[in-house]
Amino acid sequence: MSIVAGIDLGTTNCCVAVPADADIPHRDELIKQRRLREFGSALIVANPDLSLTTPSAVWITPDGTPLVGARAKRKARQPGSPPAMFFKRNMGTDQPVTAGHATLTPLQASVLLLRHLKANAEQTLGAPIDRAVITVPAYFETSAKTQTTQAGAEAGLEVAETLMEPVAAALAHMYENGQTTDPDAPGRRFLIYDLGGGTFDTSVVSWDPREGFHSRSFDGDRYLGGYDFDQAIVDWVVTQLPVYDLRFQPGDPADAERVARLLALAESAKHELSRDTETEIISDDLEDRTGMPMSINLPLSRPEFDAMIAEHIRGTIDHCAEALDKARVTAAELDEIVLVGGSSRIPLVTDLLRERFGLTPRLFHPELVVAVGAALKAANLATRGKVLELENLLPDGEFVDIAGRVLPDRTEGDIVVEVESSDGTRLREPITDDGTFLFIEVPLGTGEFTIRVFADAAEIAAERLGIRARSGPAVPDLAGDILAHDFSVELLDRQLCRVAKAGTKIPHRVYQRLETATRGSTLAVRLYEGWIPIGTVRIRDLPDRMDPGATVELTLEFAAGWTIHASVRIPHLDRSATAVIEIPVREVAAWEQIRARATAVRAGWSQIRREVHHTEASKAAPEIEHRLTQLDALVARTQDQAKAHHLLLEAETILQGLLSSRGPDDYLEPPLTEFERHVNEIGDVILLIQRTDPAGAPPYRLRLDELEIQGRTAYDAGDFVAWPRVNEKLADLRQEVLQIPSIREIVIMQQTPTVLRHWLRERIDATDTEIRRKHDELRMDPRLEPEDVSKLPRQREDFLAELAVIALSVDQVDGERASAPEQFRNIYHERLEPLVRRVASWGREAGMRRSQ
Repeated sequence: MSIVAGIDLGTTNCCVAVPADADIPHRDELIKQRRLREFGSALIVANPDLSLTTPSAVWITPDGTPLVGARAKRKARQPGSPPAMFFKRNMGTDQPVTAGHATLTPLQASVLLLRHLKANAEQTLGAPIDRAVITVPAYFETSAKTQTTQAGAEAGLEVAETLMEPVAAALAHMYENGQTTDPDAPGRRFLIYDLGGGTFDTSVVSWDPREGFHSRSFDGDRYLGGYDFDQAIVDWVVTQLPVYDLRFQPGDPADAERVARLLALAESAKHELSRDTETEIISDDLEDRTGMPMSINLPLSRPEFDAMIAEHIRGTIDHCAEALDKARVTAAELDEIVLVGGSSRIPLVTDLLRERFGLTPRLFHPELVVAVGAALKAANLATRGKVLELENLLPDGEFVDIAGRVLPDRTEGDIVVEVESSDGTRLREPITDDGTFLFIEVPLGTGEFTIRVFADAAEIAAERLGIRARSGPAVPDLAGDILAHDFSVELLDRQLCRVAKAGTKIPHRVYQRLETATRGSTLAVRLYEGWIPIGTVRIRDLPDRMDPGATVELTLEFAAGWTIHASVRIPHLDRSATAVIEIPVREVAAWEQIRARATAVRAGWSQIRREVHHTEASKAAPEIEHRLTQLDALVARTQDQAKAHHLLLEAETILQGLLSSRGPDDYLEPPLTEFERHVNEIGDVILLIQRTDPAGAPPYRLRLDELEIQGRTAYDAGDFVAWPRVNEKLADLRQEVLQIPSIREIVIMQQTPTVLRHWLRERIDATDTEIRRKHDELRMDPRLEPEDVSKLPRQREDFLAELAVIALSVDQVDGERASAPEQFRNIYHERLEPLVRRVASWGREAGMRRSQ
């Protein structure tokens, strides 16, 4: 039978564990060889070098072979393209990562990592691993969780569940410390502090003998972890070495290599400062951007390091306080603070937690505990073969109930299941209509069984089964999949109406009654996760008679595997629409776009803050200021693009809600009148195009119509980000159609004398330049005969003299006279335009012919 594994897919390190009672061949021998390490009721699968964690690093060789784990991570300290690391932070986005001689998406890198973990575990265990419980940060968005499940599938794993990391840690902690054994024990409350390599989660969990295990609240930062502390050290190193050029240019391979090697040095220093009060950063094998060899020998003390990261750590403490507030638990009511994640080893974490909450935190196997919790959860899941699926088998003294089912596509014919004990005793039962079977109180004996499946008396499957008595209490069957963020729908005033609360267990169905706010032929319901828009459900082609105030029934179903089913119904019209909201991979904006949009957010926020009576602004100030401060710092350093984009999206959504109470004209630039004027101008030009080029006009008309719809939608919604972007596109379209030669001439000819004079002078200057360029080009053309080349200087002078006469006639026109426009048009059509045509055909006039 396949074993269900628990996998901690970490930002910097991974760990694989299996239930201690899993049916593992040669289990005891593997433990003696230290290839399996006992951890309470779980077994941690060691690597071939007997290490218990695998670095989350991927490096692709020139021939396309992937190196994964420690071999890949070592490449970060060597010359050449760096390995892909920290890519977990960007799950759910399209942000690429360099992996040696290839560029990968976070999903692709995760697939290679999971394949490596699966292969190593299968080689060690001597049994297949086809299913897994994979842990994810509590504050991962649904898109990142969906990609984690997809990565498992592409690596050959059915992800039975994604389990939140702090929940896994809490489960392991409470189980291994006996919290589930005594039904008369008093309830206990814990704060889980999980600071990993790239994410931070905190959770308030409780155990009560009457209510069981309960995750009461979550909070955190999906873009904060040890990577940020490494980067802080690198930034400090740069300031200490002003003689070297260490500017970072995104997309420069040499810079990426240099930063990777500096980050490796920083990580080592960080680890040393968790043990000692001082360290040194030493390197003599790096070069700066100019190629100058670098000599680095910098002492770094723990107080200096603490000063670099203190703001980050205090931020995590604030998240803990927020989690306690959500759970309605005071610090005095906590029984314990449990530290999880490698970065929680930093002494400053313990100091600030003790200072804030009055408890000394307990460091509980921070790199291993999450995988152990996932393995404990996996112990409650059914094991599966090609034909059979067996429920979790728990011996009761000398007996065991054996239950399971024959998989649906294997139930043709007369199906019978047989259980054979090691002493030869056989029991047979037919399956029920739904394929299940149950053998009650089977003597346990040695715990060795063979289960066979027969179809019409012919054996179609046989599985060996070893059942071990479990030491310790049963693992609580907790729900691992929980909504980490509020889910909301957007109302007309840009406010968010919550429809599902963070902490809700899934699968979950929610029903919400709304009302239409405007008249229109399309109804759109936009869904948000936290502050991030994730999808829209639309009902199109509605009758015009549908007035504002019509009832709308919205149903959302959050299914296992992070699929969201949405349905919208308008009862009085008997119209409905359904959709599976496939949350798209988030496209990370380019740095130029992030800068421009951040500037727009900052301007909008400054405008709101000037309204001293805006109470909503006062409430939102900490949220938006915190994001903008981080965003400004990242933009200034062009660092951590995915995080910068995430902060931008959140800030935009918060600001949209604040701006909703004001009219769009109060804060949108340019004003609506300018937008409408440009639309009308472009429309008139397209009519001119239609007269001269009927086939060329429709594409321009289509683009204009789309931009007008986008612009009016953005204006009506008060979307201060989309509105200027649409106006920029409109300006580009206006410039494009006006540059069409025939249109440019028509438009120019309709202008004032002053504009006409200026335009003619531009054309004369351009013609002068073209005459001189054409002369030089013809003089060097080998196809001209020598006698023709000798004529070129005189022809050039004739052209220039003629052009000078035209220029003089332009200057002599009296712009005040009513006849001035007509004079300018005549100069152009009768004198300048013919000269331009002659210059264009100059080669032929010069007697050009191909030499033989």
